Amino acid sequence: SVVLKDGTTYEVEKIHLDPISDLAILEVTARGLPTVTLGDSDNLKVGQKAIAIGNALGRFQNTVTMGVISGIGRQVVASGGFGTQPTVQENAIQTDAALNPGNSGGPLLNLAGQVIGINVATTIGADNISFAVPVNTLKPLLEVFAEEGRIIRPYIGISYTMITQEISSLRDMPVGAYISTLFPHTAAAEPGL
Repeated sequence: SVVLKDGTTYEVEKIHLDPISDLAILEVTARGLPTVTLGDSDNLKVGQKAIAIGNALGRFQNTVTMGVISGIGRQVVASGGFGTQPTVQENAIQTDAALNPGNSGGPLLNLAGQVIGINVATTIGADNISFAVPVNTLKPLLEVFAEEGRIIRPYIGISYTMITQEISSLRDMPVGAYISTLFPHTAAAEPGL
């Protein structure tokens, strides 16, 4: 169930998952609810203020914290919980707005109240290092979902690791995507990547 702040309860009809972006879209019985405005995460600047909203620790609904954008374009491996596999975010927004378990899925907003990211991870053992998926990486998925009613994502059939400039220097490897697994009977297997 989804409960609004006025106490109205709506049942979840269907859950659509995209493990690659760590995004879930919930279909609820409600219609005509207010919506948020999506901002432009491509124009973020380090030092820009950010506001995070979520359910801290799964107990404190609508918790609001404020901080700054601490970094952009971060690669983050978010460990899976409850038996799920870890996910890799290639272009995450780093913020010092306090996030806690339970904030995941909440919006990261700019000062105009526009969504610039979706909160996904925090760092255990460090204070105020949290991450969000940039909203611009989600916009194509949302557009396709609005048209098709489901999440559609192309699948090549590989598992890869990004080789950054730093890793390239240390390991004498070219910068780019290092293919670590090639799955059989996929588009990538046919040309023999």
